[in-house]
Amino acid sequence: MTPTEYKQYAISRKILLLRREGFPARQATAIAFRMWKDGELRPPKPGEKKRQRDMRRRRWFDQRARLRDQNVQK
Repeated sequence: MTPTEYKQYAISRKILLLRREGFPARQATAIAFRMWKDGELRPPKPGEKKRQRDMRRRRWFDQRARLRDQNVQK
């Protein structure tokens, strides 16, 4: 990815997170761009997205295994 693509990705992800928190679209966009301008928002490091996905997947499988073990013990 080029630096511009990283910037666009970081800003768009922040907008999505702010929208999920309940901010209106225009306000979320303004907040995300201000955060980028002020240096509060950094693009993800290469490979970070894959690591996060792998960790979520690992946690999900661990939770399923624990539930399965609890059901077997009953």
